[in-house]
Amino acid sequence: MTNSDTARCDLTKKPYRDFDYPRITTAERSGVWSDSTDNFVVEEIGLYPFCGEGEHAALIVKKSGLATRELAVAAAKLLGVGPAAVGYAGMKDKNAVTTQAFTVTGVETDKARLAFEKAGGEVCNATRHKNKLRLGHLAGNRFSVFLAGGDAQMLETGLAQLTKSGIPNYYGPQRFGSKGDNAQQGLRVIEGKYKTGRWKRDLLVSALQSFIFNEVLALRIEQGAFATVLAGDVMQKLSSGGIFVCEDTAEDGVRLAGFEISPTGPMFGKNKVEPTGEVAALEADVLCALRIERTAFSGQTGSRRAMRIPLSAQAVEAAQGGAWVSFSLPPGVYATSVIRELAQPGGSKV
Repeated sequence: MTNSDTARCDLTKKPYRDFDYPRITTAERSGVWSDSTDNFVVEEIGLYPFCGEGEHAALIVKKSGLATRELAVAAAKLLGVGPAAVGYAGMKDKNAVTTQAFTVTGVETDKARLAFEKAGGEVCNATRHKNKLRLGHLAGNRFSVFLAGGDAQMLETGLAQLTKSGIPNYYGPQRFGSKGDNAQQGLRVIEGKYKTGRWKRDLLVSALQSFIFNEVLALRIEQGAFATVLAGDVMQKLSSGGIFVCEDTAEDGVRLAGFEISPTGPMFGKNKVEPTGEVAALEADVLCALRIERTAFSGQTGSRRAMRIPLSAQAVEAAQGGAWVSFSLPPGVYATSVIRELAQPGGSKV
């Protein structure tokens, strides 16, 4: 249990800006992730290729220095359609070179290509598709990060440890806004002290839910229960996303070791499946430490998020001045969760 008189961060007094959570690896860290956009490359992994026909223009777009929504809104304006006409599967970072798919409903392919290029994107491919892309409709992302001064052998040692242990599925610092205060503002929203539009409201409340998830995950790691099934855990099947409450810790422990399932943490709100016993008590204690009432989330949509994620397609390539670290992650998993385990602190907060 935590001490209800203390917490990592008092949301009522200061914004959440630091990312000072426990690590899994014991390997010595090497290299620094700089703030240069060119040092962070992201390639979206689609669920399947575009079919070549349908009512939607379908584009693969490379961008740099633009957030996904920023590019989508700008292209929609140039096309004379609403932002909702533009679909995308993932929210890619602004401070990165990223390649991802977009769809635009009811627009000619060439016009969509021209609009995205005028908005600042580089269209790598343009065709048609039958369905609009929606958030989460992707297989994952391939990341490549340059670590200045990084030693390839040391980084390989760290990656080997992460491959064996799994990745702590923290929400990255960018989840909490450029000023680091989105979670604090989310607390004001659910307390009725701050009113704003629906889109921003959802963003801020989600940041608060994400912050609390990070707190629960950090506590599990500190208590040595990161790769352990506890009685009452809500488990998630990593292949399908299905969830269930653990009834047999021995049986589920075998499945956990094989990365078939993972314990989950809370995105507080209205959930169909809740933990029991010591897990429920642990999560309640985190809320107590933050001085947040569980009932404050009664009007929110809740969910569960896997805490432990497998690492795949990992590689290290020595380069002039450092090394490139590459790996693939499922949708919604932050590259930060990997790099913070490997690199020296004090680098990029991306």
